Amino acid sequence: MSDDDRLAVIGGSGAHRVLADAADKCTRLGPVETPFGESSPLYRVRVGDVSFLFLPRHGEGGYQIAAPWVNYRANIYALKEQAVSRILSWSGPGAIDTTLQVGQFVLPNDLLDETRGRESSFYKGTGLGFIRQAPVFCPELRDAAARSLELLRLEHRDYGVYVCTQGPRLETPAEIRRYRRDGAALVGMTLCPEAFLARELEMCYAAVCYVTNYAEGVYETETRPGDLFGGLMGEAEKEAADEALGRFLEIATLVARTVPEERRCGCGLAMERYRKEGRIGDDWHTWIGED
Repeated sequence: MSDDDRLAVIGGSGAHRVLADAADKCTRLGPVETPFGESSPLYRVRVGDVSFLFLPRHGEGGYQIAAPWVNYRANIYALKEQAVSRILSWSGPGAIDTTLQVGQFVLPNDLLDETRGRESSFYKGTGLGFIRQAPVFCPELRDAAARSLELLRLEHRDYGVYVCTQGPRLETPAEIRRYRRDGAALVGMTLCPEAFLARELEMCYAAVCYVTNYAEGVYETETRPGDLFGGLMGEAEKEAADEALGRFLEIATLVARTVPEERRCGCGLAMERYRKEGRIGDDWHTWIGED
């Protein structure tokens, strides 16, 4: 791994399309074998004086693996194996909050986990993993993302609760009403358990979201079989979302350039209690529990 690969970006099928158009900047490194199976393939992206690793969470060439079946443990393990210390998640959720606009960027500051049955810990069968989840996202990495969006003069909001649902189906209107009552602004399917797994391996994790559509029931829309999101996204929304997606490489590159080289956040000390108790050592590989 290159010394300046201080950041890895996990993105969806849309981000992979953007990188495909910039193939001259990408080098395929391939998947990594882990105790939890094979990860999604890794790429090194180099733009000017910076580089970062990219992992397409849904597989290569499009949406090949739906959110419930992504091998989140293998992906996070693979990035840790590459000595990555910071992970930026790129995600395109739907908006529950009507004050958000399609195409607007949001840096969520909290999570609601509505997933079921996903393997959400590396410490299965052990007594490890009893760690805090506040702040949910690394403040240092979030700050770098916010400064990057400001420098690019992109409309954004630096707060919002993201509710992560199980999928692969979209949510019902009643579910969205409940999530709104619970304070959620965004709904998606991928940040959980990514954020929790990254915390367990003492990696910084933050998300840059771009609003792709309004969630079910927020506005009355006609069902259009065969359309993306079944009609929840009109032509104007699609254009706005595509425009935001087109800024992916620019944003990721600027975050990689902006984030401090040395971590001063507390993410690297998430497991410190277990060190002090003598239950874990310096080799993180030995922390891992049963598959």
